Amino acid sequence: MLHYKKRKRMLTNTTYKKMNMINDYAIDKIKYDFLDFDIYAQALSESLLNTQSPFSLGIYGEWGKGKTSLLNFLINEINSNKNGKKLVTVYYDSWKYRKENNLLIDLINTIEKEFQLQRLKFDDSLIINILDLLSYIKLTALNSTCDNNNGIYFENEEHIFQVYEVLKNLENTLFDEDFLIIVFIDNLDKCSSKDVINILDSINQIFRIKGFSFVIASDIDTLEYKLSKKLINSKEYLNRVINLPFYLPSFNGKINDLLENIYLRNNSDESLEQPIKNILNSISSLELLSPRLIIRLINRIKLCSNIYMKLNPNTQLSNENILSLFSISCILEEFFRELHSILIKNNSLSKFIIKLVQREEFYKDEILSNINVIDIDKEVLINIFEDNFNLLKMIFSTEEGKYWLENRAYRISTYEFLKSNNSYVESEKIDSLPLYKTDFSENAISFGEKEINPKEFIKIPNKEYEVSKYVITNCWFEEFILSGGYENSNYWTDVPSKIWLMNNKISSLDEKYDFMINKESIYFKKKFNQELLKDNFNSPLQPIVYITYYEAVAFCRYLTDLDNEYEYSIPTKEQWEYIANAGDRTRFYPWGNIWDNNYCNNATNQLNKTTQIGLFPQGDSTFGVSDMVGNVWVWTSTLDNNDYNYLKGGSWSFSESSYFKISNSQMNFYNNPSYQHYDIGFLCIRKKK
Repeated sequence: MLHYKKRKRMLTNTTYKKMNMINDYAIDKIKYDFLDFDIYAQALSESLLNTQSPFSLGIYGEWGKGKTSLLNFLINEINSNKNGKKLVTVYYDSWKYRKENNLLIDLINTIEKEFQLQRLKFDDSLIINILDLLSYIKLTALNSTCDNNNGIYFENEEHIFQVYEVLKNLENTLFDEDFLIIVFIDNLDKCSSKDVINILDSINQIFRIKGFSFVIASDIDTLEYKLSKKLINSKEYLNRVINLPFYLPSFNGKINDLLENIYLRNNSDESLEQPIKNILNSISSLELLSPRLIIRLINRIKLCSNIYMKLNPNTQLSNENILSLFSISCILEEFFRELHSILIKNNSLSKFIIKLVQREEFYKDEILSNINVIDIDKEVLINIFEDNFNLLKMIFSTEEGKYWLENRAYRISTYEFLKSNNSYVESEKIDSLPLYKTDFSENAISFGEKEINPKEFIKIPNKEYEVSKYVITNCWFEEFILSGGYENSNYWTDVPSKIWLMNNKISSLDEKYDFMINKESIYFKKKFNQELLKDNFNSPLQPIVYITYYEAVAFCRYLTDLDNEYEYSIPTKEQWEYIANAGDRTRFYPWGNIWDNNYCNNATNQLNKTTQIGLFPQGDSTFGVSDMVGNVWVWTSTLDNNDYNYLKGGSWSFSESSYFKISNSQMNFYNNPSYQHYDIGFLCIRKKK
């Protein structure tokens, strides 16, 4: 691991130049286009201009794939080839207005503003007439529509008749004058489910008249998911609104075109460093390649390499060596995080991969018999290699990949750097926010016939500290979030935690679990053959999970700040073991020496999720502490030799009884303090100030 305060002084082989990060913004000029957007725009423009309105086009693609760029090209193409039509194009960024009460009103406002800008191009009386009709629709909608969960509706028949009459007049005016209004709606997938339905209902119910066409750019999966929260058949609804879907083609195999596009749009005369280019070429077969993904990878590799060079000015590594190491590490961290963490210190696995790249096939029996890792990691490795053999072979066949595999100390160093020092910049001092005050004697929460107080503490005999009876729950941790805990610099005092915080601030419990779902869903489904659902983890009395050690410590500092009597902290490994075995080192489990899988939440129960606190009283320790084993692993403040924090207790996703043994000589796990997983939480201890 890197030690920033104590560096040996040697002659340096490293030089570094001023960094030039790449901006991720949409393009609109053909000279920057190496992705065929101009060809797509020409074809789509012909469809819009030659199809009788009302007409709606959906441009679908994942985030960062270039939908906004294609909209820009399409608007330019339509404006330059109007086919003799009187035409106005309107660009509406729905995300910009996502916090407004009525997106329909904002949409009409945007159309009106565009017409005001175009007045000199058309007959003034015509524009005034159209503006008057739009204003009346807006006024009627403002007084008559309800912003409910199911979209737009009108309160009575009179309102319906009024809107119908105005829309009919507007349609006749546009038709008589051969006038076309094309509205381009961007970023709809970033809006709430309610806003998505309101906008689509506006298109379907209000503006489905001659003279109006719509183009919607969105990620189709996200759009359908948000619609499914409110509608039974979201696909059928979307198909009714969108007449023509267009899916942005994959950039698979077009890495050189992507790089040309990216560097031209930034007016950069720099050439991409060869190690980075080699690694990006090795992943050119990825289906999810996009301009945004490539930009993010390039910027991260260059930033981390540059900081590493500056922090280690006397390293014997060359620029190319450092770029090679970070290129591989960043790619693995982006796409194969679990492989990265298993591989980083395992020489037998790295040697296996060196042999593997020379072959045409992958044999899983070799991992089972020759690789020295625990069984659950073997299962992970087999799944990764079976699904991604060709891609991993391409990555590790490069010179950079071979160099990374052959230099254990350097790959560990870059891994540690990425996990705790993504950006070695001191956070600006943030003024303390008002604390969300809570009552530590808060009324207990009823749970069946038993009263559960999630904030209960138990005095440990012969010790000066108390321990939380239960692992920290969602409802308690949410108080920390709502208090501005992620904004208060007093809770994040050491440099690694500050660095982690820069890219991981949240303002709600939903955000944390949305992030977990986004990151872990694919692996979870492969492992458990079911979807990773937020509802299985986020109830108030379930343990908070997907928690780093940094967050656990910040929560303890928050509690200390609130409480005039006690100081809070994360237990050490020794304290946890004493609480679990009640001072009896010969005890295997909190309840005794015989394993019983009914005494805790473990994988043999096949729940595949956390359970609410207090559900397994048989498994309480002699001191009365719940979930000492099972349900979630918990952080300790004790470090192993590599400055990783020990984890104790086992979790719902483990079944073998050895994982739940509690004595010092038994099973020990540890992980980087920035590690997050859906089965890791924490306990608190407290002592008098």
